[in-house]
Amino acid sequence: MKPLKTNKLSNPSEFIKLMIIIFVLVSVFLFSQKTSEDQLIINFFVLGILFFILQLVFVIMYKKGTKTLAFWFLILLGLLLAGSIGTIWYILKYGSAFQH
Repeated sequence: MKPLKTNKLSNPSEFIKLMIIIFVLVSVFLFSQKTSEDQLIINFFVLGILFFILQLVFVIMYKKGTKTLAFWFLILLGLLLAGSIGTIWYILKYGSAFQH
């Protein structure tokens, strides 16, 4: 019987390396230009969403239950992302009232 071929992404460490490469390339692309303060906040927000999506893919691909550190890190990251979305919405909606 022929052994099953496994691809490189079946190993979690290879996927983590790929996540780091994607994150670095997107960071270089986003921060390679001179940006304003508003654009800098948007760039960090985009990086947060990208990291959340990559972490979600990692948890789904290598699920071993809810007791894994990656799963709880995903939950924490989701809560931080929801909080930052709420904060940004609040600032955009009501922040103009505090300007003189």
